[in-house]
Amino acid sequence: MSLKKVRQVRKDRFFKICDILIYGLIAAVVAALFIAAAFTADNSALQSVEVRYNNALAFFYDFSADEYEISLPQNIAVEENEDGLTVTFCTDGGSLTEPRDYNIIFIDKSARTVSVTESDCSARRDCVHTRAITNSSGVIACTPHRLEISPPGFSDIDGTLPAG
Repeated sequence: MSLKKVRQVRKDRFFKICDILIYGLIAAVVAALFIAAAFTADNSALQSVEVRYNNALAFFYDFSADEYEISLPQNIAVEENEDGLTVTFCTDGGSLTEPRDYNIIFIDKSARTVSVTESDCSARRDCVHTRAITNSSGVIACTPHRLEISPPGFSDIDGTLPAG
């Protein structure tokens, strides 16, 4: 770089008016998207919950009727107790008698919440650490096991979970 070019660069301002306008526009768009996402979330009480495996319905529970339906009986075992339902889900690689590739889902009937309490999906186990679903806008996804727990009608944009 020539000495003349270096002097010219030193004289230029760090930010030009166009730069500041573009940064301001980007900040306004990000703020608008954040506000839209925060205020349009469906915070109504959880009425029912679906467990999907490979984008197919595996389990459905209706809080109002206190009924459940198992669509994949080879993958799911349900244990009822006074607090709620404990649903053990095993992928096609696991077995209900010898759990491997499993998630344990707890459905609290009185609080109308759903959470993953135990899993062997990965070292981080993000699905276990995900906040419980308490309203109609929550979702828990276990990507390594291709499992999605959500209210009915809530799904991925393209309808598929990536392979683990």
